Amino acid sequence: MREIRHSTALTRETILARTGGQIDPTTDHDFTVTNLTIDSRKCTAGSLFVAMTGEHADGHDYIAAAAANGATAALVTRAVAVPTVPNNRCVQIIVENCQQALDDLAMMGRISHQQAGGRLVGITGPVGKTGSKEMLAHILARMGGCHASQASFNNHVGVPLTLAALPESIPFAVQEMGMNAAGEIAQLTLLAAPDVAVITRIADSHAGFFASLEEIAVAKAEIFDGLNGLRTVVLNRDDQFFDELARRAKRAGAERIISFGMHDNADFRLLNCKADDTGLQIQATCLDTHIEFHLGMTAPHWAINALGMLAATAALGLDVKAAASTLADFTDLPGRGARHSGHIDEDHITLIDDSYNAGPASMAAALDALQQSPAQIMVLSDMLELGAGTEAAHEALIPKITKLNPRVIITLGASMHRMTQNLVKFGTDTTHSISCHAADDQCHALSLVLAEITDGDLIFIKGSHGSGAHHVAAGLIEKLTSCPDVIPARAANSAKGEPHAA
Repeated sequence: MREIRHSTALTRETILARTGGQIDPTTDHDFTVTNLTIDSRKCTAGSLFVAMTGEHADGHDYIAAAAANGATAALVTRAVAVPTVPNNRCVQIIVENCQQALDDLAMMGRISHQQAGGRLVGITGPVGKTGSKEMLAHILARMGGCHASQASFNNHVGVPLTLAALPESIPFAVQEMGMNAAGEIAQLTLLAAPDVAVITRIADSHAGFFASLEEIAVAKAEIFDGLNGLRTVVLNRDDQFFDELARRAKRAGAERIISFGMHDNADFRLLNCKADDTGLQIQATCLDTHIEFHLGMTAPHWAINALGMLAATAALGLDVKAAASTLADFTDLPGRGARHSGHIDEDHITLIDDSYNAGPASMAAALDALQQSPAQIMVLSDMLELGAGTEAAHEALIPKITKLNPRVIITLGASMHRMTQNLVKFGTDTTHSISCHAADDQCHALSLVLAEITDGDLIFIKGSHGSGAHHVAAGLIEKLTSCPDVIPARAANSAKGEPHAA
């Protein structure tokens, strides 16, 4: 199937009408915007730079840099004198509030998309939402065309950036939504107005912000508040909160609920999942129809997410078997299980880079996925934002790590360091043979890994993004030689410079 791509094209008149802004007359000329960003370093010809003001930085201080990098226009609350840039004049559009102007662009972008018949799927959940979003976008891009949020653009900035750039001519859109507090998803879903709302599952990745899993479930259920159009909800039937989420969805006006999982009553039910050299061979029943398909991802838990995304395609009225056939070349994402093989000096190694993020559920799933082929070296950085449950969550990893029995564990962060101390203290004779090292920082961790590598090693790296494991992975990837390009360009985005929530 041919992947269909659509490009953003926001004219001068459209932006002024949607934001109510006024152009600084000293910079006025006709223009068309093809992308939006809050990061001046990412500006290119056609960029609209949004000069957001935050606690630590004022975007107005970077307008000159945005213009120098080619920005076509900038949303500002005050005009800023910018040195003349050859062959480029950055038009400054003055608005009362940049965040509100961005939200207005987003809302009107989605309304125009709806009026043209476009459908949008909104995805949330403490775990699996970014990978699921990428998977669904992969499917829909081959079934008519899709616009999706980049990387983890899932918060009060990332969501409107995505929706503001939504072409009205594209049939499908996928929007990830995250949160750090109750009420945040309620605001995002009103902008996105999803036809289909998906909750991957409820897990304790937000424990530092909420008192209980019940509170997390209620906050995630806010996505139902924006239901529009098809008014369909897709839920994990294995989730302990399925009944409560279904009740809240119906109360919010959901007209259809589709379930997925291993549960006997799941509409999209996993029957069997078998790993092979190129991913997972999956057997399932989808709305009482038996299907078999191949998924190019390697961790078994992605089979469940794949069924959730197939449920979303069914909700959109698409052919499920055709959708499933597109997943054979959907491979592990950078930082989320991608494998890299090559040589470091004379030693051949394989790296599993799962360093983008981690919570108790995703860490457990990743460790379970290693059972068939355990890693000899593990680099584990702290799981963040777990509040009072931090120590217990890290201690809960001990039985799984003991079963894997790695030769070396290198830790980043006090919580992981304490975990390995207790791993040895309370472990078996086998765990006493594990060599544990507490790294001072990412550079120290990288040097420890390099010192411990032997030929044929499998290296596994995982931790929360903020705790730094991804720097170790990047350092190793940079040193690899004769490493094939195992990751397609579709997933090479980085969230650097664009804030995100879980």
